[in-house]
Amino acid sequence: MLREVGLLDNICRAVHNERSDVPKQCSALAIMNLSNGDMDHVPEMARNDLVLETLLKLMKEDNPETRRNAVVTIFNVACSDQNTVRLARYRDGNILEALVELVGSDDPVLRTHDEARANAAETIFNMSCSEISETTDRMANHAGLLECLAITLRGEHTGLEVKMYCSATLRRMAELIRHPMIAQGALLSALVKAATWTNTDCIAEAFRAQAAVSENCVIMAHHHGLLNALSRLALTRGEGPDVEKVRMAACLAIELMSRQDEARALLSQNEGIIMALTKASYGEEEREAEDLRMSHMSELEGSVTGFLDASGRTGRVGEDEDDTSLQ
Repeated sequence: MLREVGLLDNICRAVHNERSDVPKQCSALAIMNLSNGDMDHVPEMARNDLVLETLLKLMKEDNPETRRNAVVTIFNVACSDQNTVRLARYRDGNILEALVELVGSDDPVLRTHDEARANAAETIFNMSCSEISETTDRMANHAGLLECLAITLRGEHTGLEVKMYCSATLRRMAELIRHPMIAQGALLSALVKAATWTNTDCIAEAFRAQAAVSENCVIMAHHHGLLNALSRLALTRGEGPDVEKVRMAACLAIELMSRQDEARALLSQNEGIIMALTKASYGEEEREAEDLRMSHMSELEGSVTGFLDASGRTGRVGEDEDDTSLQ
């Protein structure tokens, strides 16, 4: 169908020319279905300005199904890595901005946004995984994108799926952004705001990814609120493997930062960091003490069992001797 001359353009024109909602809904559904085609033809959609302009319009419609279908189309188009550059470039980031606005729309009245928000968050995450540096650079430098992801993680009315994609995107961007990139300041500010997220270890791992680059460590130590945020992650309360991963990643970030003299001096002056390291140290000692205690208990149980077995055998021998003497 995509090979049919003028078909896609005529579907798009119906969105711009018709005032009724029905043609827009049908057009959004038709474009989404066409975007599910093979990779030989889907890239043509990304090169068609009329299609991209139509999708921008549909993403702002009131009908939730129309919005969702438009976002799914963007997602499908972005599955081809070569298309991510075109989407990131279009009208100097208008498609990125539309996705960001949808992800950040944390309005309890608009609960019907949830599915479209999840699709938009997934699209942003998939674009951040692009192997094309221009795509990720444009995302990193897009005003408000990183901050929106961080704020969304703190949203009271935001679904878990949306938050999972937002945290994963921040982790991915932390692996890409480094000194002296302009976007690093925005990234660190976003991570500080997102440090309340402990459902997964993505934010803690984002700090660790930043600290793994030596040039970043001093900048991190000087960044307002970062050490306090990092210490809170290292002091995360709770039990279970997921919580332990958060604490471990945060402590690893602190350890990596401490390898730089200037950063180490700042770390040593932060009360939260010292408390986190002290607690981590005691926690390790407690685990070792518990392992040692269990080992001693096992040895003791083995000794007692051996003693009882030996006593039993001695008793039976004595009984046999008595029986023999009586006979």
